[in-house]
Amino acid sequence: MTIRKQWLLALISIAIISVSVNSFVLSSLTDEYFKGYVKENYNKHFEQIVDYITEMLVSKDYSSSQMAIQLETHLVDPITRIKVYDEDNNLIVDVYNTEMMGRGMNGRGMNGMMRRNYDAGLEEVDNAEITDKGEVIGQVNITKYSSAENSIDTWLFQTSLIQNSLYSIGIVLVISIIIGTLISKRMSKDLIQTAEMAQNIDMGNETVALHSKVKEIHVIQQSLESLKTRLKIKQKSRKTLIDEMIHQTRTPLTIMRTHLEAMEDGVIEMSPEEIRVCEAQIENITSIISNMSGMIDAQKYDDTIRTEEFELNLLLKQIISGLRVQFEKKNIELVFTEYSKVILNTDKYKLSQAIYNILTNAYKYTMSGGKVHVTCKTEGEAIVITIEDNGPGISKEDQTKIFDAYYRSANSLNSEGEGIGLYVAKENITKLNGTLNVESERNKGSKFVVKI
Repeated sequence: MTIRKQWLLALISIAIISVSVNSFVLSSLTDEYFKGYVKENYNKHFEQIVDYITEMLVSKDYSSSQMAIQLETHLVDPITRIKVYDEDNNLIVDVYNTEMMGRGMNGRGMNGMMRRNYDAGLEEVDNAEITDKGEVIGQVNITKYSSAENSIDTWLFQTSLIQNSLYSIGIVLVISIIIGTLISKRMSKDLIQTAEMAQNIDMGNETVALHSKVKEIHVIQQSLESLKTRLKIKQKSRKTLIDEMIHQTRTPLTIMRTHLEAMEDGVIEMSPEEIRVCEAQIENITSIISNMSGMIDAQKYDDTIRTEEFELNLLLKQIISGLRVQFEKKNIELVFTEYSKVILNTDKYKLSQAIYNILTNAYKYTMSGGKVHVTCKTEGEAIVITIEDNGPGISKEDQTKIFDAYYRSANSLNSEGEGIGLYVAKENITKLNGTLNVESERNKGSKFVVKI
């Protein structure tokens, strides 16, 4: 059974049960009140009849026809007959309501059920003696229904309550079906669209954001939207990861190429120090290839933090030494200032990759004849590395986005790269529980501050 049918059935059932219970409770209370009213009305008429007959018999100035006319006014439900006797038990007046026996009050005909209940066995007679100064001067017999439940008015009232309850159930049932159909149609439409959305996400098709007014369905739609976003992020992160690795291989390869070209041109000599620079770049490339191989085999990127203790100043000197030839070719002065010996215990590879990327970024955006200054010092328990250039600077708007993957400023004069270097640097420093921030103004250069 579909949700639409289940909802409609549940709504109709609730409506019928609610109206039935309400009708039952209301009918019970009203019926009880009505029966009390009938009994009270009977007692009132009984007293009036006795008082009237007493007055007539005491005065002895009466006629049977006049008395009959007066007593007929008291032939109201549940009273059906009144008989008056004198002191010798002679019948004076006998009045009865023939209309009530064949018809209901006010001309309303009794139905079959009421006719069946109209039976002499359901009647009883109340007797009262008429006295004057302690002597019995007559008596009156009042025939009535045995109880308020058996009176015609009571039956008419109960029948009216039942009919009205049935009418109410019918009206509510029709309204419930109309409202239930509209709501269930809308709900089923939202569910069908949500199911189509899930299928499109599963098949990788484009989906349109849905906003159901039903809270539970809206939660499902939001979950699917979140799932779609996570899948896109996962796809993008995998692409970003591959782009990272490609970008990471470029730096050591570029360093090796510039050093080998410099050695070939005789600009620098092949010394043990230069050989160590090339060996360090080979180690970087080997590590990158190992990570890429692990990702292909295990479908995930090996991003484990491998801490080791090393001298930060020496690492920075090696990085600067590897990039110096490249900077000199562009006529950019690369300066390193150290204040004290710093020993650090962290992931050496990730930190060096971040510094490489920041320096490479400074190289791209610093014009010929410019300067890049690297410093390293301690501030309290933190170690601060600053890389400052006198390039064109970065606008306030771009400063909030330069660490996003693939972001390139519309005002950028440099078309090289994919906008991944600073993103990788930021990610690496963050993974090392450090911070990377930029301080810059247009036409006043930029300063990148690494705190670990």
